[in-house]
Amino acid sequence: METNTHLEDAALIGERQAAARALMSRPLLARRTHPVEFSLVRAHAEWLVQRFQRVLGYRLTVADDHARLVKRGLVDEVVSPTGRATGARFTPRTHTYLALALAVLVEGTGPTTARTLAAKVRSAAREAGIDADPARGLGERRAYCAALSRLVGLGVLTETSGTVRAHQADPAADVSLTPDTEALRSVAAHLPRAGDTPDSFLADAADPDPESDQAGEVALRRLLAETAVVYREHLSDRQRDRLAAHQWRAAAALGNLLGCDTEIRAEGVALVMPDEAAATPRFPSDDPVGHTALALVRHLSGRLHPGRPATSVPVPDRELTTALEILGGSDAPVRTDWARTAGPEIPDPERLSALVLELLTGLGLLTGGPGSWELTAAAARFGADVDERVPRIQDNDEDSRTHPTQPRGSGQDETEGGAAPQADPRGDLDRVASVLQAVANEKVSATSGDTGDDRGPRNNSG
Repeated sequence: METNTHLEDAALIGERQAAARALMSRPLLARRTHPVEFSLVRAHAEWLVQRFQRVLGYRLTVADDHARLVKRGLVDEVVSPTGRATGARFTPRTHTYLALALAVLVEGTGPTTARTLAAKVRSAAREAGIDADPARGLGERRAYCAALSRLVGLGVLTETSGTVRAHQADPAADVSLTPDTEALRSVAAHLPRAGDTPDSFLADAADPDPESDQAGEVALRRLLAETAVVYREHLSDRQRDRLAAHQWRAAAALGNLLGCDTEIRAEGVALVMPDEAAATPRFPSDDPVGHTALALVRHLSGRLHPGRPATSVPVPDRELTTALEILGGSDAPVRTDWARTAGPEIPDPERLSALVLELLTGLGLLTGGPGSWELTAAAARFGADVDERVPRIQDNDEDSRTHPTQPRGSGQDETEGGAAPQADPRGDLDRVASVLQAVANEKVSATSGDTGDDRGPRNNSG
């Protein structure tokens, strides 16, 4: 029976790219918690190690029972807040117990229990001059157990008898734990030095605008791979020029590694993964937070549409809070539907609003904060559906309807008398022609077979 070499190659490439996407989503991948993804990584370890280093400058280590992708060069885009299973972020106290538990577990061998580990954590805290004792009370025990639950979720600590949750509820209920020492040593990828301060540590970790072209292109690829949408106006002048010159080559290199498509527009660049439904965070989604976030984005896209090309449009605070109250507040009809389904937890209105804003800002659909919110151009891809239940914000304009302030990127400036100058159609056509010519040149470069991984005679980037 003849084999189809093309189909075999396609299947091989698909497996490698699926493994790469799994590592990008979960940099610490344990065999116990994600056996299918880990098997793919193990099968294609050599290819993944080489490609991650060449395309993104990330170091990948693959052991017998876990794989660790060590990311570098980005901070805010890569480091997501550590949180509990409920979605609540870790408090500084919980982070303290996580660090203390790791410090104890990496030095030990063999099984232990939650109470024995708590005694060692208390001793380590005293040695470090830290006031921490898991046995002091319910609040301390909750923070301690949240740290242990995080390690269990990562697959580096196994509950062999009992559960951490039971110990949290009752200190007399002990739980047997089996640590994976090697995997535990991979949890903290970048350890600070003795002389580091928080500011100096973060400054050394990130360099968003390297001087050399090679480092600059790698930084751009990292930004494209780790950020939902990269807006040109948010880049430095040097990185904006690099993106314009090499965006198609970066798209080819990232597509080869991750199997993604690249959406390139005037306002920015976004990667579209083939399995976006498995991405974190999921959007759109049918849970209360995702449902409300999608409805809010569609409403704002329709209500605040500037009627002209723009990279972002201001969102008045009152418009935002009123829409959130109508779409997910205590009197929102949709809450009745949520209550009838056996779905996830239904957050209270205040917490729901906070989670919605956090989700949308993380996705780059909203930027800024109270008093300076802006809806970005990427929000328009989810459609526009104005909810007429949300009242318009009245102003003193001639037609008494909402008119946001001048959107960013619209290309219009006001004169002293308040009137906008007339646009020059010939100038607009000239700009469009120059952009089309630049895009055509980039596409020719992209189709020449250069994926951005090899040095060329006219470009020293890697």
